[in-house]
Amino acid sequence: MAILFSLVARGSVVLAECSATATNASAIARQILDKIPGNNDSHVSYSQDRYIFHVKRTDGLTVLCMADDTAGRRIPFAFLEDIHQRFVKTYGRAVLSAQAYGMNDEFSRVLSQQMEYYSDDPNADRINRIKGEMSQETRSASESRLGVSEAQYGGETSSSRLR
Repeated sequence: MAILFSLVARGSVVLAECSATATNASAIARQILDKIPGNNDSHVSYSQDRYIFHVKRTDGLTVLCMADDTAGRRIPFAFLEDIHQRFVKTYGRAVLSAQAYGMNDEFSRVLSQQMEYYSDDPNADRINRIKGEMSQETRSASESRLGVSEAQYGGETSSSRLR
């Protein structure tokens, strides 16, 4: 699994978190939350051993995940964007006054499901999915052209016409 831990926080107050494995990710994530400067929006990554902590802060809400160093940046940041949108859509302005872990019971399930999706489902990577669709379209178009040219020559291929 590429994404192993995630959380949503307001400042240093963790509102929901989920871990797919037993690690010290929660403790490291809290240290990162404390060290993120100011309230400015940001997208940053921090390295810790063979894991990368990716952080997206928007409008005072921080979404963080820990991923294998092999996951790159595109998928973890797509995950963070998705989680941010789901969280804001679900809770709206309630996040401004929520207690620590106030959304954990409900939202940790969403974190878990999305961590699994972004780690295991090839459709989670939109760029690779689009490349695959384009490749499939190109193959289909090539096969269609071949079919037309064979039909024009009564099923003969170019190599049989040359004989």
